[in-house]
Amino acid sequence: MASTLAEASKRFVAELNNVLGREVQVVLSNGEVYRGVLHAVDNQLNIVLANAMNKSGEKFARVFIMYRYIVHIDSMERRIDMREFARQAEKIFPGMVKYVEETNTVLIGDKVRVSEIGVEGVGPVAERARRLFEEFLKSQGIT
Repeated sequence: MASTLAEASKRFVAELNNVLGREVQVVLSNGEVYRGVLHAVDNQLNIVLANAMNKSGEKFARVFIMYRYIVHIDSMERRIDMREFARQAEKIFPGMVKYVEETNTVLIGDKVRVSEIGVEGVGPVAERARRLFEEFLKSQGIT
């Protein structure tokens, strides 16, 4: 059981890290709602939103929200299914592709990493992966 909880905790942190720097909506226990970029999170899950707006339309450069007031945090961006990209990449790079669920990334060979942000790496494999990823995004309606 302990390893299951540890693994779940690890996945939670990875998911939260995937949302850092992205637009979120935060609903508070008093009914307030803020929308902004998740700028920072501490180990107690207190958060900082950048370029935030409340439901009344007031704008704030930074909003600091204590964890005990947060009911839920919703990501406002559509998540890219990197597992599906890995399936497609495997057809082009057989035996070289690995999907890493914890970080929602795809590794191709030893030197190329593909995430929702883009392709990291250099050389012919990276260039081919970059083209394949661009085609994949277009097919998903994401540009």
